[in-house]
Amino acid sequence: MPRIQTLLFPLLLICAVAACDQKPSREEQILANLPLQEAYDHNIERMAALLTRTHPHLNAATISSVLRQYLTVEDQRQDLFKLYSKKNFTDAEFATIVAATHDPAKAKALEDTEEGQRLSDKLTGLMRETAQDKNAQALAEQRMQQIEQALQALEEQARK
Repeated sequence: MPRIQTLLFPLLLICAVAACDQKPSREEQILANLPLQEAYDHNIERMAALLTRTHPHLNAATISSVLRQYLTVEDQRQDLFKLYSKKNFTDAEFATIVAATHDPAKAKALEDTEEGQRLSDKLTGLMRETAQDKNAQALAEQRMQQIEQALQALEEQARK
């Protein structure tokens, strides 16, 4: 039995070292390098501000709460995983996007380059494809209907 333990320890050590050497997956890079929570919070607040116009009896905090119930940060995370996947962007392109996200000066300088224009066009095209996807449209419509129904129910309660 001690012989097996003697052989097993070096094997485990080699596996551990090899695992440390692995490059993080694109999903791990997205989570580590893109401000997902801040972008989600910003999107929710913008939508809440717009919806306060059509639901004047509800405050923005109530509307935000309903939006967060039906539009989750996990949904946004999955959308970003698809958008910034290795299928859509090379490692170099993704690194450029991350650098521009973290440094407004780099983002501004990138706008004036051929590479920046190409990346912008690519990103815009991918976003259009997603927006035109029938499944994505159906899901967005379903979520918006659920949000509207919840807001209308809360508005009726507020009027009583």
